[in-house]
Amino acid sequence: MESKEVQVFLDISPYWPKDNDGKPKSVNSIYEEIRGTPNEVGRNTLRLALAGSLDRGYFSNQVKLARLCSEWSGQDISPGDLLKIE
Repeated sequence: MESKEVQVFLDISPYWPKDNDGKPKSVNSIYEEIRGTPNEVGRNTLRLALAGSLDRGYFSNQVKLARLCSEWSGQDISPGDLLKIE
């Protein structure tokens, strides 16, 4: 049996908020909105998670991102819901 490497990423794109015109908000605008809040994460973390390519970081950031996605979507999003396994 061949061993296949498993890749795991965080992907928050399904929950990313849109502006009044229905276009996705910019990473910078979201960062400015969450800066100084308990769910603050860095711009690079947001950018990579939005692209679905965040593959490392602090566990606390995964929890913060799940909380933000719950807020944006109005649904209960768990940290595991953000995992994309390939």
